[in-house]
This record gives sequence, structure tokens and C-alpha cells, in this order.
Amino acid sequence: MKSLWAHRAFFKRRAAQAESLLLFLDYDGTLTPIAAHPSRARLPADTRRLLRRLVSLPGVWIAVVSGRSLRDLRRMVGIQGLCYVGNHGLELQGPGLRYVHPAAQARRLLLKRISGTVKAAVRPIPGAWVEEKGLTFSIHWRAVPRPAQRTFHRLVEALMAPHLKRGLLRRTHGKRVIDVRPPVDWGKGTAVAWLVTRINGRDASRRARIGYLGDDETDEDAFRTVNRLGGVSVFVGHRGRRTAARHWLKDPTDVRAWLTELDRSRRWQPFQRA
Repeated sequence: MKSLWAHRAFFKRRAAQAESLLLFLDYDGTLTPIAAHPSRARLPADTRRLLRRLVSLPGVWIAVVSGRSLRDLRRMVGIQGLCYVGNHGLELQGPGLRYVHPAAQARRLLLKRISGTVKAAVRPIPGAWVEEKGLTFSIHWRAVPRPAQRTFHRLVEALMAPHLKRGLLRRTHGKRVIDVRPPVDWGKGTAVAWLVTRINGRDASRRARIGYLGDDETDEDAFRTVNRLGGVSVFVGHRGRRTAARHWLKDPTDVRAWLTELDRSRRWQPFQRA
């Protein structure tokens, strides 16, 4: 993984032939620091102003991508003109775009029933809680004390095992969170590919510069998709982590500084067409 800061000239050359920039940004851990509770992960005011400036530029298209529900993501960001991709890509909305994965929609009631069972079961464990997000749900354990973590994981495993065995749901792990989704082959990476095709056509990888910035395990399929499209994949976080991303930024402050530099140089260098 190479530092994104060390390759300004390289990106300027590659961007010279681009007609547009398609930039995908994860929310928690990328645009804003990870918080003890998701409700506290507020977008910094200067980052919000920066995104407003960027999305107003000709040829610039920005999507905020998250495991959060679409409704929650729109509420947390609150910027017109952006595309919002919620529930790991299962639902999205943007200018002229609206999509909800039909198979995920069909499993909504089942996921709600399972999440209710899990919520009741983990209630006695201090710090554990379930976030219902419509098409998915998340089991949070960031605040679970160390002595209770083994009990927590054993309980969740016992609850999930029958549904996983029957293929009724899919489970992934994030930063002190377990994400439970419908068993569909759709994630952040497929959502990115879907959007790129609809925005710029099937030859979009030749006509546009594509970038994806993310920090979590759930961003890995998006990194691989962007790599395949010839774009720029950027992991945000500890440099020693194994990831499909080919570039690296340290933290949300570093992300904001990078986006600020892009905004300042012609209001889009190094990604802008020369």
C-alpha cells in the first residue's frame, strides 16, 4: 500500500484524459471518526462545507457509502446533490437515481423478526445493543466490557448459527460490530459498479476517474471493484492492515486534508481533467 500523498504527479497525469470524477466515500471511519455510539459520529462542519463545494463542481460526482440505513445516512450528511448508498449498497438514492435491492426488500420482515430475537437475548449483556436498519441489522459490542465479551460472542453465535445454516442471512464483521444482512450477492462493490455503469455508461472506466475511500472490512469488495475499473482505492486507517486497497491515508483528518487539496488545485487537481 502506497501513501496517497506521495503520488500527486501520477494522479495528475492519469486524470488528464478523464471527463469526470466519480468519488465514493465511506462515512464512519473515513469522513468522520469512529464514535462510541453511531449517533455521535457527526460530520465535521468543515468537511460538510468541503463536500458541498466539491459536488458543485462540473464533472464531479460524489457518493457517500455506508452500512447505515439510507434514512440515517441522509440525516447525518444532509447535503443535496450527493448520492447516498445505505445498508452496504442494498438501497441508494441520488440525483435521478433510486434503487432498493428486491431480494433484500423481500426479506425485510424476516430480518426484523430475527433482530427482535437477538435484541432481547443480548439485552442482559452490558454495552451490547442491536441497531435495526430495515434491510439489515447490526449487533454492536464496542461498549461490552472485556469480561463479558466471550459470553456475548458465544450467545450471538448460537443465535445466528441456525439461520446461517439454512441460508436465511449473511453475517459480516466490522469494527466491534456484527452486520447481519439478507443472503444476496450484493454489497458496496456491486453497488459501486451499478452506479458507475448508470452514470457514465459501460465504458466509464475509460472516461472517468473513479476513487473509493473506506476503512472497514465491508469496503474490501468496493476496493476490488474500483481496482478492476482502473480507479484509485484508498484504505483509511492503520497502514499495516491487509487490504485490497492500493493506497493509504491515515485517518479522517488526513482524508479531509486530501480532499481540501483537491478542491484548491484548479478546484480539482490531481483528479481533474487537464
